[in-house]
Amino acid sequence: MAGKGWFGLPFFALTPQPEVVSCILSGGGSRASFQLGALAYLYEHDERFTPTVFVGTSAGSIVASSLAQSADRDAQRAYLRRLTDIWHSMTGPADMFTPRPWYERLQTEGPTWLEVVKPLAAPRVEPPRPRASLLPFRKAQTPASPPTPPEPLDPLELALAPDEEVRSEWSLAALSGLASHLGRLPRIGSDLTTIAVGLEHTKSMYRPGPVLAKLLEEEMFSPARVAASGMVLRIAMVALESGQLRYMTERGTLVDRDNAAFDDAARDLTVGVLASCAIPAVFRPVPIGPETYVDGGARENLPAELAIGHLGAARNYVVSSQTIGVQRRPSMADADVFSVVMRSTEILIDEAGRDELAYAHSTGAIVVAPELSVHDAMTVDPGLIAINADYGWLRAAERHLGLDEAMEARHRLIVQLRIRALYAEQEYLAAEEPTRRHRLALRGAKVELRDALRSAHGSPLPPGADSWWSTWERHAVPPTIAPFWVS
Repeated sequence: MAGKGWFGLPFFALTPQPEVVSCILSGGGSRASFQLGALAYLYEHDERFTPTVFVGTSAGSIVASSLAQSADRDAQRAYLRRLTDIWHSMTGPADMFTPRPWYERLQTEGPTWLEVVKPLAAPRVEPPRPRASLLPFRKAQTPASPPTPPEPLDPLELALAPDEEVRSEWSLAALSGLASHLGRLPRIGSDLTTIAVGLEHTKSMYRPGPVLAKLLEEEMFSPARVAASGMVLRIAMVALESGQLRYMTERGTLVDRDNAAFDDAARDLTVGVLASCAIPAVFRPVPIGPETYVDGGARENLPAELAIGHLGAARNYVVSSQTIGVQRRPSMADADVFSVVMRSTEILIDEAGRDELAYAHSTGAIVVAPELSVHDAMTVDPGLIAINADYGWLRAAERHLGLDEAMEARHRLIVQLRIRALYAEQEYLAAEEPTRRHRLALRGAKVELRDALRSAHGSPLPPGADSWWSTWERHAVPPTIAPFWVS
């Protein structure tokens, strides 16, 4: 039984077992590379990192399930290396998020449809220019001052004012423009039908990419190995019908958020991993028993409460790939409904992440989390993924060694400079004929990175860090040009 503390959430179990170590892994899509880097450091340098309990959500459930296949620490490290190799093998978004055919068609044809139906812009009428007086005794007319723009409505008035009827203005020019697209209309009708049927059938924009097949190959992952390992595993998912957070165990059974059995039926753990990763609308919901499940992050992106409060571990490692805070956007006063909903969801996820991290810190857990956002959850870029993994390694070193803020600031600068250098590389490689500006920008970024690495002398750095400035970052197509900036 767990004691209650932080806003009613459980603290440590009343009888924690000192030898039990847990590892809690958040969701984060492609940003799980941060966790892979952090875990690489912990397995290599922290002798007390001997987890026998793994709890994960979404992408974290993939990592947790892979590592829970053995109780042997060296075997866990071997699974981690395989997982890291698979993650670094991705070259583009389709490796993780493969668009459904209907969604691809929507992306391709959508702009054409808008071109067909949108009203033509009214021609701009230039104001008459004042003519100079032809008579010497007549003064030139002073040009009229521009009209004062109307003041925006008061928010209360705007909320209560009834809508005006919206009319589409048709003109001969508009009809002529529509007539020019008449040949496309039958195709548009066919495309719309295809998209409607595809959306209804697949219930998602993407399907899991080929990287999932690699992760679930027999050599890489076996539910039978997890069940026989003696490890404790919990992977989070949310039932759409009841709205409840549930966890699948190492035996394939389901428990609730308090670790109480939901039922005794054993299910395929592979299907549980798929359900835990089923980001709403991005991937298709997964039926399990009488309910349909989506990504556990819909309720708990960092499932620390279950591990710390109910599973009895006395030493808890929390590895989150989610940064705290959202990037500022330009004014959204005139944003469309979809943009407002997506931005609000982004803010809600950030707020939930703050609470979950605060709870983990309050229990004395060892928390490894990023301060910088290297990339978002759906970005699959080989260079950014590699940088994010090394950033996870650095953050784990900072927590394990108790490094001061000055050293943390040096690490942040190094990561920022690597990102800047990567973008300079991409711009240089994308140019048909790189200019002097391209060369100077890339050289400048690499030289600054070199100086930052030298200033961090004595700081723990990942293997190969000395060559970050003198080599190319990872790219989908490896560059064949020699690093000209080294000389």
